[in-house]
Amino acid sequence: MPDLLEVKDLSVSFYRPEGELQALKNVSFSLHAGEILAIMGETGCGKSVLCKSILKLLPDMAKIKTGQIYFKGEEISAYSEKQMQRLRGSAFSMVFQNPMTALNPCMNVGMQISEAVRQRQPELSRRGRQERVEELIELVGLDHPGERRRQYPCHFSGGMAQRCVIAIALAAKPEILFADEPTTSLDVTVQAQILELLLKLREKTGMTVVFVTHNPGVAARVADRVALMREGKLYRIAEVEEFFEESIHNQNCI
Repeated sequence: MPDLLEVKDLSVSFYRPEGELQALKNVSFSLHAGEILAIMGETGCGKSVLCKSILKLLPDMAKIKTGQIYFKGEEISAYSEKQMQRLRGSAFSMVFQNPMTALNPCMNVGMQISEAVRQRQPELSRRGRQERVEELIELVGLDHPGERRRQYPCHFSGGMAQRCVIAIALAAKPEILFADEPTTSLDVTVQAQILELLLKLREKTGMTVVFVTHNPGVAARVADRVALMREGKLYRIAEVEEFFEESIHNQNCI
């Protein structure tokens, strides 16, 4: 498979009053088109920072010190904010951990999905946007899309809300979806439903997924390859079967 994304020797630091904190240390990996790559590791190891560095969503106190990021062979780490805005949504999109903080409680979900559609497809009429919103709601597995789009986040369970967040992320048909522990705040049954949804979406749309998790069971279920991070470094990366077979023989691998 061709490489859709390539990260080379990426180092990121946070500059705080008490000094520099190095969050990523010479991280390198490639992402193949159409695959699901699980990035696994304990809390604070740099998983989310890695994803936000690629999307250039880091806070002001953070800085990419060294390294290159290539998307479809083009180096994007030096892109301006305006250039990155053109990539976010169409090339990259992100789903965060807690859907209730990602959704605006004062707007119905249809308006929130419609806003994402309008930003990427401004040529659509109001009716066209409405049809696209209902199509996205149905795509993420929610029934009665005409009714659902009029409802507010408070009317949804955690799993249903996360499906709405995924619908927003899919509005511009991104090539790479970054899912930052999207099932952590959900119960086990709903977790399984969201994981199954992501697998079905990959099958239907062919999109590439970077799935951030600290759970080996989740990684084993959804991933084609697994990357393990520790203390800001990429410790190892392998095909999912190889990764877990080796882990059985070496308890220090995970």
